[in-house]
Amino acid sequence: MTEIILFGYSKSAQEIARLLKKSKRSFLILTTDKQKTQLAISEGFDAHWINYNDDDELIKYGIGESVKILFCVSENYNKNLFITLSAKNLDPTLYILSLAADEAQEKKMLLAGANKNINPYTVGANRIFRLIKKPVVYRILDEILYHKNNIKIAEITIPPKSYLIGQPLFNAHIEQSHELMVLGIQDGKNPSDFRFHTYRIRKKIQQGDILVIIGEAKNIEKFKKELVK
Repeated sequence: MTEIILFGYSKSAQEIARLLKKSKRSFLILTTDKQKTQLAISEGFDAHWINYNDDDELIKYGIGESVKILFCVSENYNKNLFITLSAKNLDPTLYILSLAADEAQEKKMLLAGANKNINPYTVGANRIFRLIKKPVVYRILDEILYHKNNIKIAEITIPPKSYLIGQPLFNAHIEQSHELMVLGIQDGKNPSDFRFHTYRIRKKIQQGDILVIIGEAKNIEKFKKELVK
């Protein structure tokens, strides 16, 4: 089943499509331009022409069912706005990222139901792609924003003989393996040395370091128990 749809085949869409393909994510490209559709197909993508005024076309390709993320990345702002309105009406839980070139467009997109606006002139495709690479992070943030009470923040000290000792934080795969979001790490020997977790961190985890994490209480407890294997 398709979980991601790209509406449009602009330059931004082309870069996102290549990144999605590289990461082996399942996605479709929908356009309102038959030439762009053929171009996407010739470049190896699963692309389809649609009548964007017809909700049945969106339903046909999974909006309201399997699709979880929609990129509205057409070069035509009005079409992006219309698709955002239509798709959000069909599925209020759908996560929509839409291009908006200025503040006025951004406000309209948010009112139409977009969850995140992307300025094509200031944000590269790699950064856009990173928005969907960590679904656990976005689920947790969503629960925090909507005040669900099963989300906790915890400080966890790395115990002796932990399997994490000696591993770089970026390579520990804590988020993927335990459905937790890592905010950062504090050096056990230098309390003033706190580093926010980004993909650039190369610090190796040591005994006594403190991980600051967010997640469901049950996942935090499970992670604590599995620190020493």
